[in-house]
Amino acid sequence: MSIFSLSFVSRAGLSCRIAAAFAAVVLSVVPALGQDKPLPAAKLFPADTQALFSLPHSEAFLAAWKETQLGKLAEDPQLKDFWTTQQKEIQDRFSEAGWQLNLEIEDIQELSGGQTSLGWILRTAEASKPFSIAMIIDVVNRSVPAESFLKRVDTELKAKNAVANTITVSGVKVFQYTLPKVAGDTRSHEAFYGLSKDQLLATDDLLTMNELLAAQSGAKKDSLADSELYTRVQAKIPNEGDHPEMEYFVRPIGFAKLLRSISGKPIKNQADILLILDREGFGDLECLAGNVQISTDTFDFFHHGYLIAKQPPAKAVQILDFPNLQKLETPEWINKETASVLSLSWNIKDAFPKFQTIVDALVGPGTFEGMIEGIRDDPQGPQIDIFKEVLPYLSTELYVITEIVKPISPDSKQSMVVLRLNDPTMKLPKVLDRYGKGEPDSKPIDFEGTRIWSFENKPETEIELDFGGGKDTKKKPAEEEPLLDKWAITIFGEYFIFASDVETIKEAIQRGKNPAMKSLFEKESDVAKVVEMLGDVDGGEGKSMVQITRSDRAFEMQYELFRQGLLPQSRSMMATIMDKILKPKNGGQPEIQKLNGANLPPFAKIQHYFTASGGVVRTEKDGWSVQSFIMKK
Repeated sequence: MSIFSLSFVSRAGLSCRIAAAFAAVVLSVVPALGQDKPLPAAKLFPADTQALFSLPHSEAFLAAWKETQLGKLAEDPQLKDFWTTQQKEIQDRFSEAGWQLNLEIEDIQELSGGQTSLGWILRTAEASKPFSIAMIIDVVNRSVPAESFLKRVDTELKAKNAVANTITVSGVKVFQYTLPKVAGDTRSHEAFYGLSKDQLLATDDLLTMNELLAAQSGAKKDSLADSELYTRVQAKIPNEGDHPEMEYFVRPIGFAKLLRSISGKPIKNQADILLILDREGFGDLECLAGNVQISTDTFDFFHHGYLIAKQPPAKAVQILDFPNLQKLETPEWINKETASVLSLSWNIKDAFPKFQTIVDALVGPGTFEGMIEGIRDDPQGPQIDIFKEVLPYLSTELYVITEIVKPISPDSKQSMVVLRLNDPTMKLPKVLDRYGKGEPDSKPIDFEGTRIWSFENKPETEIELDFGGGKDTKKKPAEEEPLLDKWAITIFGEYFIFASDVETIKEAIQRGKNPAMKSLFEKESDVAKVVEMLGDVDGGEGKSMVQITRSDRAFEMQYELFRQGLLPQSRSMMATIMDKILKPKNGGQPEIQKLNGANLPPFAKIQHYFTASGGVVRTEKDGWSVQSFIMKK
């Protein structure tokens, strides 16, 4: 996931598995505000919190959520069977993220009387565990449901052979439960519950319970809100209106490491990309924080965010060199049926050499330099000097264009990566021809005056050897597995195009040569509205990224494949390449879909709930500001 495509619900809310979990646990909060204003969640959680999600006022959140298209979708009777039959599986997915607190949908619905917050905390080396998870629910005027909840938890955990104990922490009665260890899992599983100052505190760690109770008084000065990083990032985030309906704070690398620790699953037979990113300095991306307004006059959701980075960042992190441009206009030959477009300003010329440390860490020392030298010097290769013959002729404008081809199948996603060139003397077409001629299984295709190079890695053929004693069948010596089975490239006008197949490029060329078919994408009514809104959002200032997503198209493939149990087989070009590089533990075989979507209605019956969305990113001195939205219907 691109860190800059964080349009909140446009990604999280519309992925079936994530939407189910998020809606089930957080979106069901029942309103009722306490008379005393509670401390903000960031004041209650400690400074080493790695991720915190908070609903400051449940009443406002729920009222606004019900007015959105996604809120209406969640309540659609057509989805009732899915929520009912998959509830256990959804809760299991939460357990994989450390959710062991026995809170269920109905519990939260009955308990919440104000602020609701959920946080993941990194523990110190001397602590009994490396992480903890905690939830705080304001239960003002909810004492009866709170007591009923605690009684039910006691019964359920004892039925699982948990050892129950009652302890006193800071003068508060706390209920402690220790569950038996599971075979093959050496970790201890505990749960702690306490009622204090009209709040229900639930956590899986005693130290965390101590800290939360101490923070309730407001005297504790080492909270997340008091940390320099939190203060610094909050100063970057606009807060429009009376209050946001949701707030979040995430340390990207720290949270990812914590989730891995929670899962307890070792990395096998694949590169540990998280360890590599951490080692190469991506912890310099210190935190991503923001807030979300829900159901405004214009938007269903409007998100303000900021990704803050240390300055100067580590060398590898400097590949994230995204200069602001006044305009990022999509190529005029884009198909009017296009589902999404990411427009990006990226200083590839300066960023390219800085990939060396990452490539060498992923594949092996010397790999990057060896690759560059091989392309340049190998007499059997294209003999292209990338630094002299390619990089000088690239602009900073890059576009990722996605179309969904019907009928829906795992191969329905057709992608193009398009790079605008700065090559007035047209030197790159000759370089491209040298590359094409030097590659095995390549084929030149001349189409309407444009040379397209098609590449297809054919399966190895068997060689039959007969030495008089019968045929001996042997395969050719194993070669390095190609990153893609097929792809196509061309230079059309001022653009270099990399596509998943030849036909996608041919169609783009036909549109580009036909004046009647130019700029049709921008003229589509839903796209035009998003483009207009993006102009209002960025205020005419420079930007480094722009995202346009037509959700009613972009998510149809994932939804229908989910219904068929085929979602894990859906592969984008980038996902396929990363799988080949990292050699995943499933050996490239399709994963099994864990949730059953068979009870979901066809997408056509719920398509009307999905509206277009957009986002814009601006590069700042110490990071990137992010604004994204989902349009109101």
